[in-house]
Amino acid sequence: MKLEDKKKIVVQVYPGRKFGTVIGSNDGLIGILQDNGEYIDVPQERLRIISEGVERTGKDKDQ
Repeated sequence: MKLEDKKKIVVQVYPGRKFGTVIGSNDGLIGILQDNGEYIDVPQERLRIISEGVERTGKDKDQ
């Protein structure tokens, strides 16, 4: 899984069914910042992508 700049990927981690946001990856492990604030590394095959989008910053204008 390749994480591009400003891309936000929300995932569900199995089997624990925890939710979080992808913040990086290395050697087949995906770094997840969970909704509860904890960080975990998990193999990509244990993830289900819930949504993908572009992170908005304060510099972005509403259109």
